Parts: sequence; C-alpha cells; structure tokens
Amino acid sequence: MTALGGPKGIALRGALVLVSVVVIGWLAVMERDVRLQARGVDTTLNFRLPGHFERGDSDLRGARVLSPSTAPDVIRAFNFQLRGRPREGIRVIEDVLRREPENLQAWVVLERLARRSDPAARQRALAAERRLNPIDARSR
Repeated sequence: MTALGGPKGIALRGALVLVSVVVIGWLAVMERDVRLQARGVDTTLNFRLPGHFERGDSDLRGARVLSPSTAPDVIRAFNFQLRGRPREGIRVIEDVLRREPENLQAWVVLERLARRSDPAARQRALAAERRLNPIDARSR
C-alpha cells in the first residue's frame, strides 16, 4: 500500500485541502483589506469633495474589520485632523494605542492631533515618542 493510501491517507489529503482552503480564504481577506485601505486613502485625499471623507472613512473602517493591522485606524485618525475634527481623531488613535502602546507612528499622529486641542495628550505623546525613539526625539 502507498504512503497516502487507506483511511489515514484520505484523512491527510482532506486535512491538506482544508488547510489550503483556509489559507486561500485568508489571503483573499487580506487582499480585500489592502484594496479597501488604498481606496479609503485615495478617496479621503479628495476630502473637500462632497461625500468623499465619509466614503473614505467607511472604506478604512471596512479594511479594519478582519485585519489585525491598525494602519487603517491610524490613517482614519489623521484624516479627522485634515477634516478639522481632531477630537474624533484623538479618540480613534487612543483606541489604537490601547491595543498597541508601542506604536510609534500612532504616538506621532496623536501628538499632531493634540497640538491645539489637548495639551495633556500631546505631552503624553511626546513622552512616548522620546521613550520609543530617543535619538529622533532629541532633535525636536
């Protein structure tokens, strides 16, 4: 009998097919998230046009649904700044920082969002930037 014959061989082939389907499905989800994120960025770059900010924000939220990446949320937070809504951006970026307290990019975005609207948050962000990137922080 061959190595893949009999009931064990059938079970092994079935498991291999199942793993393949799961991997292909996960790759499709990742591709979807990347496309939604790119479309969200492209749309929000034209945020002054009616409805573009809302569509871009919706795409970025959609890109976050099945992805472990916080990049769509970081972009969303910065987009709120562009839209003149820094408080909403601060809420989004603080959610990111609760999940990833070592995310330097998120701390940089928080510092920019909080410059005029939340001095305490800005100070926390600057302290985190100095801690996470001490060489660059000294140049500021």
